Amino acid sequence: MTINPSQTQSGNDLYREMILPDTGEPFPVTYWDLWFILLLTGQFFNDWEALSEHFRQQANSLSWRRNQAEGALNHLLMLRQSLEQAGLAPDDILKDANLAFLKKQKPKARYRLLELNFREHEQSTWMRETPRKLRESRALRGYWEQFSISPLKFAPDLAAIFKTGRYHLEEESFKLESKLSGFLDKQKARLDIPGQLALYRAFLTVVLENMNGVDDSFGVIGDLYESNFEVYFRLDRTLIDLPLEIYFQDLLELLTWEDYAFTYRNQPAFFASLSEQEVPIVEAILRQQWQELDTLELVYQSEKALTMLGLLYAQQEMFEQFIPVAGAMGTRQWQRITILAKAAEKRQRYDLALAVYEACLKPGMHEAYLREKYENLKSRIQDLSGKQGN
Repeated sequence: MTINPSQTQSGNDLYREMILPDTGEPFPVTYWDLWFILLLTGQFFNDWEALSEHFRQQANSLSWRRNQAEGALNHLLMLRQSLEQAGLAPDDILKDANLAFLKKQKPKARYRLLELNFREHEQSTWMRETPRKLRESRALRGYWEQFSISPLKFAPDLAAIFKTGRYHLEEESFKLESKLSGFLDKQKARLDIPGQLALYRAFLTVVLENMNGVDDSFGVIGDLYESNFEVYFRLDRTLIDLPLEIYFQDLLELLTWEDYAFTYRNQPAFFASLSEQEVPIVEAILRQQWQELDTLELVYQSEKALTMLGLLYAQQEMFEQFIPVAGAMGTRQWQRITILAKAAEKRQRYDLALAVYEACLKPGMHEAYLREKYENLKSRIQDLSGKQGN
């Protein structure tokens, strides 16, 4: 093994290289790794979960440092995994080190990591390639190569309309909307269904990629997105020349990561449009996304997938799923619960509507409101029963 007490001590510099006894393979340790291990073994008493929770809390409470906190958390989790796979303990990394040198590194570890004091170009690969960034990137463009006509054919021209790097002021949004609409109309006129699929799919991603450079206070870009999302999912899916599993995986991941509420109002119509053959495909994908994203600690996106799963059940009247999904939802949000209850009530399945509330009612942000809705529903049902009895 070699130890490199680097004078520069950039996080990505090699601190030491260990030779694994079982395989003879080298195991590189960077200064980032060293700093994490010094925090772990010192301030956090070898408690991986406590150190992980420190970064989780920062990611959740300090939005302006969310990327740094998520990057640090991902590096920590990957470091732990790598050490376990190599059969190494944290203390193994510190063996044979100069104690005075390690003492000097401890303040750097606290400054760099506990205070999240590092810039983007200083990040490790694990800090850059977080689950959030990888999943968001996949949602935007990750499936395009599987389209018979790639959306990449249209994406550069659409992006050029935004004049990347230039901020579009509020009053300029109308002109931007007109240019985007004109481009779509001109291209659509000469395309078959697979070509239109690629065109509108490119639009759905390129707009999201450029919205940080647009003041859409008048909502014209949002309205355009909403209408073209409907055009996209209304295309005849028997003619799109794309396996339904890929079509829905791509679209549902996009909806999970679309963060401007551009698709919110049309999602009920989308889920209602599904055929009997398509419903189980969509259900399986949403369940997978809900569970995978939760495992990756992408809680907001996981909750969106769960919300869409409930919307699927409501629109397709899959009543047998109402109680289990309401139990999973709890009282963290309210509207997805009332949607389920109203769908049951619409079909006069009052016991089911009540059971939806009963399944969800547990401590949570909207518990009081949902209990009130529950009591109101019970009162309406009692009044209705009284009228029918008379």
